[in-house]
Amino acid sequence: MAVNINNVYQTVLVIINKDNRGYITPEEFNRLAALAQNEIFESYFNKQVAYESQIEIKTDFSDPVLTNSEKINVFYANATLSQSGTTFTFPTDFYKLGVVNVDDVVADLVSHEDLKFITLSPLTYPVKTQPVYALVEGGIRLYPSSITSGVTIDYLKKPFNPKWGYAMPTASQIASGVPNEPIYDSTVFNPATDDYNAIAKSYDFRLHPSEENNLIIKILSYAGVVIKQADIAGFAQGKDQQLQATEQ
Repeated sequence: MAVNINNVYQTVLVIINKDNRGYITPEEFNRLAALAQNEIFESYFNKQVAYESQIEIKTDFSDPVLTNSEKINVFYANATLSQSGTTFTFPTDFYKLGVVNVDDVVADLVSHEDLKFITLSPLTYPVKTQPVYALVEGGIRLYPSSITSGVTIDYLKKPFNPKWGYAMPTASQIASGVPNEPIYDSTVFNPATDDYNAIAKSYDFRLHPSEENNLIIKILSYAGVVIKQADIAGFAQGKDQQLQATEQ
């Protein structure tokens, strides 16, 4: 699932360029787009807690818990972890941990304080058929320490930054009447291998398609500050409040 970045960019330009009040460059847009995407992404988890605390019964299609879960599940992933020293390291796109499995056996999370007591006695020391893990910087530590492979996790991955890529028209194109302004490049950007500093190639927002309006509103809010147009920022903030009210 994704939101087309060119649709969002062109809509933002139409709104802020009305009456020639301002312009944001592709580079500025990409920075604002990343801020907006991250803000929306981070909001899902607080919303989920708030929604689940409500006891109201709703139909499936209007249930905010299910709707928000669908948006979160866009980022669901699983991975096999490799061991580095005593730590099984998380993937580079890791955001939030779900289930830890050791050879298809679910491992239990323990605190470092409890781990001290668990490992003191042979009666409570973990075994491979009942493994436990503790969180450490950059990954997890599994017990018993004889575990060296077969470790997989379900997790939520953080979204890569979006990118509106472009090319500038050639001299011959300009001579033929093509405007001397960035031309959208729909070539797909690969976050794993391509350079964000290069102007070419594009990468869509990795959010649920229903977030397109939300993205436009949040980017406009930031853009109004960039181009010093308080009315645009105010308009976007008002729309954002309306949108939040409909999600309650």
